[in-house]
Amino acid sequence: MQNLLPPLLILLVVAAVVVFVLRAGARRSRESLEGALSGGPTAAAAASARLNEAQHRAVYSLIARGLTVQAIAAYREATGSGLVEARNAVILLDRYPQAFRSAGNAPTPEDRRAPEQAAAPQECAPPEQPAAPEQPPAVARGGAAEASAKPARSAEGAPSAGAGRAGGSGEGGPERFPYRYRAIVSNGRQTLEVASNMLNDEIYNEIKSLARIGDAEDAAQMLQRHSDISIEDARAFVALL
Repeated sequence: MQNLLPPLLILLVVAAVVVFVLRAGARRSRESLEGALSGGPTAAAAASARLNEAQHRAVYSLIARGLTVQAIAAYREATGSGLVEARNAVILLDRYPQAFRSAGNAPTPEDRRAPEQAAAPQECAPPEQPAAPEQPPAVARGGAAEASAKPARSAEGAPSAGAGRAGGSGEGGPERFPYRYRAIVSNGRQTLEVASNMLNDEIYNEIKSLARIGDAEDAAQMLQRHSDISIEDARAFVALL
């Protein structure tokens, strides 16, 4: 029995060291992720800028399908970054979707702003020349906007087929918010984007809920009412939800 005591003590010491190292590593990893997320859309834009167009499309295709581990591996291979750095970058790209921009078309601070964080009105013309509300771009087909957002979870139910509650579709049309909301979807082969100042999280989640319960036409009509795209483009977007 006494002969077994030294090996047992050594085993306990080794186990304690392993546990300590694992906990320290987990703490450093958590702190690294919190630091990366504190950078918000600006950090996401910087992570996106390290990818060329094909790499950007590949990473977002994996993110859109929920293949986070594969997305991290693809980002590491594309940029040569470490595991933790690549993980932070993928989480940032997932949380703050970034459309691909070439080196000569860098994102502006307005573009980097996340929809849920955008609260200030967009820049307007001088008072004597009031500017009309900015018209969002139509849905981009086949890679014009190469980012894709992973579908958010929403409660399964049948929302009203009318305009979104937060959108306010009275006689004057849907409410226009002081920021553009960007919705991006991808199936790995095709990426589509809608940017509109008549969308927000609540309205977009209703559109997704309608699509998921089979009311694709109602979802397309609701998306068309809350954006400046055609009904055909709205149907193509809903088909990817």
